[in-house]
Amino acid sequence: MATKPLSQVRRRGVEDLKPLISTDSHASAQAGRQLLSEARDFGLNMRDFLDLAINPQIGEAGNQFRDTDGNHLSGYEATLATLNLPVQDDFSRGIVLEAASDTFQTFPGTRAMFPEVVDDLVRWKYRQEQLENTAALVSQSRTINGVEMITTVVDDKEDDYRVVAAVAELGRVPVKTIRTGQTAVAIYKHGGGIRMSYEFQRRARLDLLTPFQVRMARETERSKVLSATNVLINGDGVNGVAPVVTQSSFDSATVDSKIHYKGLLGWLLSRAKAGVPIDTVAGNWDSYLEWLLMFAIPTSSNNRTEAENLAATGFQMGGVPILQGAVNFVLSSGVPDGRLVGFSKGDTLEELIEAGSNIEESERAIQNQSITFVKTENSGYKLAFGDTRSIYNWKA
Repeated sequence: MATKPLSQVRRRGVEDLKPLISTDSHASAQAGRQLLSEARDFGLNMRDFLDLAINPQIGEAGNQFRDTDGNHLSGYEATLATLNLPVQDDFSRGIVLEAASDTFQTFPGTRAMFPEVVDDLVRWKYRQEQLENTAALVSQSRTINGVEMITTVVDDKEDDYRVVAAVAELGRVPVKTIRTGQTAVAIYKHGGGIRMSYEFQRRARLDLLTPFQVRMARETERSKVLSATNVLINGDGVNGVAPVVTQSSFDSATVDSKIHYKGLLGWLLSRAKAGVPIDTVAGNWDSYLEWLLMFAIPTSSNNRTEAENLAATGFQMGGVPILQGAVNFVLSSGVPDGRLVGFSKGDTLEELIEAGSNIEESERAIQNQSITFVKTENSGYKLAFGDTRSIYNWKA
């Protein structure tokens, strides 16, 4: 089903949310389902939808929704305040975290906000860097309404159109044609859930979920990285597998199954000469260790690394792209041992997120006595260009 344009979202005041905290449990649940349905129709998660749909300055409440610095709250923040859903203790202002547990227990419709509130709890209590993350691999993430076909790019190959330096006067400008293929982007569900009984959530504070959500978030991101890496290596059904080159083809003296600077630099330069320079290299943990040691372990009696030995002969280290931070190493457990996957990030991999896919789980939580905290995302990956990838086998 196609999503509605965001310009059609109706702006409203927080008073419109009062049915969520109706003393009639059926009415509260109905209001929660209606809110989730509207967010799904626009392809937004609950946080983004409330920020767009709720204007705290509209209605009787007016300017009461301000933070301690006097700034207006966002629509989502005003919603939490209205529904009595704090995400941290603030004793000086009479705010206790147990109030959120009480709200979720008493008013089933408010469970539409449950995943967002738990996410906020984690942000306040624990800030974790995801060592494996898709943001380092993809050029962009965008939301899709349904099935999307994989596109192909066809070059205008006519010899008399070819450009060597500049387009001649009245000459034909070379054109790349984007065509829609017959293969759909594969969409997979990533994530997990935690189900809590009525008795548990009645007695326990919400922050007890923090370590479980931290673990689940890490596992979810790793699952997405594995899917993205699979497409980088094996293609997306239209663009084929990435070609493989060996380290020995650039440095015949390498026989010790280690990453060598000369071979690696030769690989990077060969890709740049082909017009598709590498700015991102993905590898597993063993490759990451080799990558680090290449610049740290002396290779001769003079206690200099291989890169420093090259510099001593007059080769300026400042001119080597890999030493200027121009090539970023990205961790991915999905890359096979002894391999590095090199690509240009800006025009290689795209992440597609299915609209409203995380809303359905919240709707189920409203209808059941138990609360199921589920964080899932339906996403897939496709290649923009198939020739921007290269696999470097540093063990051969």
